[in-house]
Amino acid sequence: MHVQGSAAIPTNRLYAIGRFALPAIGGFLAVLGLLAQAQAQTTGAGVTTSNVRILAVATPPLADEQLPDGGVVLALVGASLGRAGPGGPFESSVRWTSEGLTPQLLKDPSVDLSLPVERADCDHPNNLTQSSAALCDNAVFSEPILQVVLALFTSSNSAFKFETDQSIFGKSVCLSRDHDLSVLNGNGRNWASHKRVTVVRRPTLLDCVAAVQANDADTFVATDLEGTHLLRRLGLAPYFTLLPRPLATGSIHAIVSREHARGADLIAALNSGLKKLKEGDAYASIVQKHLIAATSAPAVGASAQRKAPPSSPPAAAPKTAAAPAGPSAPAPNVAAASASQASAAPAVAAVAVAPPPAAPKAAAPPPVTDKESRERALKFVKRGSEELGEGRVAPARLLFERAAEMGLAQAAMALAATYDAAELSQPHLRNVLPDPAEAKRWYERAQALGAAEAGARLQRLGAR
Repeated sequence: MHVQGSAAIPTNRLYAIGRFALPAIGGFLAVLGLLAQAQAQTTGAGVTTSNVRILAVATPPLADEQLPDGGVVLALVGASLGRAGPGGPFESSVRWTSEGLTPQLLKDPSVDLSLPVERADCDHPNNLTQSSAALCDNAVFSEPILQVVLALFTSSNSAFKFETDQSIFGKSVCLSRDHDLSVLNGNGRNWASHKRVTVVRRPTLLDCVAAVQANDADTFVATDLEGTHLLRRLGLAPYFTLLPRPLATGSIHAIVSREHARGADLIAALNSGLKKLKEGDAYASIVQKHLIAATSAPAVGASAQRKAPPSSPPAAAPKTAAAPAGPSAPAPNVAAASASQASAAPAVAAVAVAPPPAAPKAAAPPPVTDKESRERALKFVKRGSEELGEGRVAPARLLFERAAEMGLAQAAMALAATYDAAELSQPHLRNVLPDPAEAKRWYERAQALGAAEAGARLQRLGAR
């Protein structure tokens, strides 16, 4: 039958087209499937099925083989990798070293992630040490794993008070060999470059403690966590003072080599897991748990004796902070402890770390109970309020957060207020953008810690 206006295709031509076209279409679809499978194996989904090999530099209490989970940074990274997706959790293993990160270690094919690393100011290379400059050139940094306060420590009997920037002029400041000058030159200070302070370089933080004790330097620079932890372990806490005014703020990261085939995927996975970790109370609970564990660490003298080779004579343990010292009692000499620690540097060793199992939402950290932690948290809040009063919101938030992580309800309230539009009405804070979600999160934390006024703030946020 002939249909007017239509083009009839003979049956034999339809058969020929089907005979060749259908296999071609099938082959094309098969190729697409193979490409999708290959891409999945080389992206974040593929990373989840492999082992993440971590190189940890011993930096107590941030990373320490003797502390639970290897210290607070490793605990946070492990929990973050356990939440990273898709397809998580990851399996990970840790290799320890007492040496700093070098370009050779960074490019070691047996290493995936290296940590902990303080963020380098790569925009100002003149302030960087050689090792930091190498990291800027060869490494990719994760998002901040932990925010830290860079502080000044001095002898308890020193008259030096860091109340203004000018009060440090003419002083000698000890920095460890790998510490950048950014802390002294950043934010337009130029203290070192303009020779307003004398920089005393020592190989390690322990040597800087010894330099201040020997009056070779007026003060030394360390994160509040590292400095306080080291002095406590040496039994020198009564003889040194952490000056309450922060020198600067910083952040701790993990890094991967730019040449690592999966580097971008590993960093993306870690950042994703870290973001999820911070959405609830788990992050603060991990930080508080490990900071408390660090305060009960044994004295370094005892640790050194355990690690010293059999042929070495046992080092005398320094007097602990628990033993009260009279005003005339001499401070324990840190030089012997320094020598013991140097001779007992741990060899690089591998330790298997099981990925954390999926767990329900962690409870908020319990309120601060011990006197020392509470006094320290209150000092953070006091200094944070002073920073906020001068319009410096970023360091204020960091100080409030540190105190809130320690379980201080009023710190969580203060931090929430820095995100609450209703609390940002003061003239010097009107340019600060509010963040209702963050305000809600920290008000809820404050409420869990027992802040009675948090409920009314939450209701007001909901109404707005």
